[in-house]
Amino acid sequence: MALKNNPRQDAIMKLLIQKKIVSVDELSKMFSVTPTTIRRDLLELEANHQLSRSRGYAYLNENFNNSDNKDRINMFQAEKRRIATCAIQMIHSNSSVLLDSGTTILELARQLNTHTEMENVCIITNGLDVALSLTNFSTVSMPPGVVHHYSKAIFGVNTTEFFSEIRADITFMGSCGILHTTGPTISTPFLMDIKHKMVEISNKVILLIDSSKFLSSGFYPVCSFRDIDAIITVETEENKDSISQFRNSGIEVILA
Repeated sequence: MALKNNPRQDAIMKLLIQKKIVSVDELSKMFSVTPTTIRRDLLELEANHQLSRSRGYAYLNENFNNSDNKDRINMFQAEKRRIATCAIQMIHSNSSVLLDSGTTILELARQLNTHTEMENVCIITNGLDVALSLTNFSTVSMPPGVVHHYSKAIFGVNTTEFFSEIRADITFMGSCGILHTTGPTISTPFLMDIKHKMVEISNKVILLIDSSKFLSSGFYPVCSFRDIDAIITVETEENKDSISQFRNSGIEVILA
């Protein structure tokens, strides 16, 4: 079941990321809608494995922060579209572009596929769904390896070796969260070496994260924020203080 772009459902998920549990009555008052409307939202979110319900309460799905969670693809979609539109402006003809796996990167790939005016853009990705979204580009390269069934990311010893042999002008990277971390994180250990190598071989690294990623984190830092050239995100009430802290520490934050 695919979620429609529903800002209220996105807001519910952000609240759950922070509190882990909320009541129907609390949500009804917060959004000034009836409990029936909230229950309908929760039913849709539960059908997509984002949360669980029990006796008037909603609980965050324990796997929500897992970077393998295929059900996150339709969450915060409006923000992902804005972020992707902003990121497109950094891609130019005659350049080599490295695309990470992940749902925000997938949105970038879908938008990039419509820009047929770009010439001689060499795209490299370890995301199978990302590669399949780039049908209008004649040069899309992928590394050897095994395809992970949820994330659609390719991994393996040969995958890491593949990235050791190339250079990229720019890398667009995702993350499952940056809350209280020293850098972007993931929750999938077998992708660690690959993502680290992507950072190492690129002249410029751009982190693409929707605002919910400021409220959670994965287990494994991929790199330091010092290794990131810029963060593209959307400013909200929840993350504006964090954005100010990043900027005060010298990290460029671009608002979509």
